[in-house]
Order: sequence, then C-alpha cells, then structure tokens
Amino acid sequence: MLTRETIIAALATLRELDFVRAASLGGSDANARADEKSDIDLFLMVTPGSIEAAAEAVESSLRALSPISVAYRLPMPTWHGFHQAFYQLRDAPEYLMLDWVIIEVGTRHPWFDVERHGTHRVLFDKDALIEPAHLDRAALVPAIARRVAELRTKFALFRHMPPKQVERGLPADASHFYQGLILRPLVDMLRITHCPDRYDFGFRYLKDDLPLREYQAVCRFCYPAGPDDVTRFTREIRAMMTDLLERWDARADA
Repeated sequence: MLTRETIIAALATLRELDFVRAASLGGSDANARADEKSDIDLFLMVTPGSIEAAAEAVESSLRALSPISVAYRLPMPTWHGFHQAFYQLRDAPEYLMLDWVIIEVGTRHPWFDVERHGTHRVLFDKDALIEPAHLDRAALVPAIARRVAELRTKFALFRHMPPKQVERGLPADASHFYQGLILRPLVDMLRITHCPDRYDFGFRYLKDDLPLREYQAVCRFCYPAGPDDVTRFTREIRAMMTDLLERWDARADA
C-alpha cells in the first residue's frame, strides 16, 4: 500500500511544470497534527489560466502511483469560491484522501492566515509566494456579532424541537434536530468564547481550541445513549448557552 510520504513526494514533482509556481500542504500538516492517517491537503498556486492544466497534472501524478478509485471535483462556485477536488487511490488506504485547492497567482485568498489555517508545509515555492499572513481580527468583529445574534434567536426559537420529537416517540427526528439545532449552536458559542479566530470551524480542531472541561462536555453531548439523553442533554446545553450568551453580553457592555 502507498504511504502518505510517497504520495506527497509524487506531488512535489509538480515543480517541474513551469505553470505551477508553488505547492504546500495545509490542514493537519499546517497545524502540527499530521500522522500516518492524515489526509493530504494540497494547495497549488499557478499562473493565470492554468487551473485546468494543473488539475490534470495532479491527476497524472496520482495515476503514476495508482489507479484513481474515487474522484470528486466541487462544482463552481464552491462555498469558498476556489477550485477544489478530492481523490482516493486504489492502492492507498481510504484515509489517505487527497484534497487539492488550486489558485491563480495574484488572487486573494485566506489560506495563509496562521491563526485560522496554521503554517503551511512548503513543498516548493519558486517565487516566494507562500508567506505566513496574520488575521485581521477587526474584520472578524462584525461577522462574529452577527453570528451571536443569529445563534441567540435561532436557539431560543428551535430548542424545543428535539424534546418534542422524543415525546412524540420519534427518536430519529429528535436526533436530527438535536445535532443541528442544539449541539452545533453550543459548539459555535464555545468557539466564539474561547477561540474567536476560528469561530466558524464547527467541530474541526475542537480539541485544540477549547479548554479541556468544555471539550469533554462536547464529547459527552455528542453521544446520547437514547431519546432520554437527548432531552437531558438539551436541558444541560440550554443552561450552558444561557451562561455563554450572558458572558458575551457582559463583555459587550464592558
């Protein structure tokens, strides 16, 4: 079976193509969390007009190692506005998925913000394009304020739904609403409180970004043993949300 470093070494040969100006690894590599099971988050910077050529070059590099078993390219426009695709290789474990983002040189992007995305592992950089950047925290303030206002309203509006489905004898419905309308808002408020730089990262890097006590609480809330736990956890999360919102208001008034 192919190893992670073998795949990365093959991708590093893209330096031979003139239109590929830089390549780096983000994700777990950029956040000092990579292990042998980490997927590969490839970031390419290419000359204008070369995105499709670069995409084909990546595929050719992969095919030289193994047949491609699964390929999925996000339709444009993607949620983040950049070209992105995912691959799994027949001769590699499924968890060694490749995820690439390809951006034209000169295009503004957020991927080098150290506070949000870590410090990229550089494979090659012909023009000194890969430079760590720092987050403009002032620009986050209104976005976070809007998110808090949304969480405050929607949580109050929908928090009754999981327990109601439990009372109706609909555990699947209760679980669905619990995950999206109860647990995820709690995670967002905990991030806003303890790690505002990554306020919108959801469950990603949660162990790194929350205090241990809060992280352990989220882990417990993730696994209700049955419908009764959905009701009980919803009650506990409701109290936590009240406290977090009060703390937010106190800071805003200070």
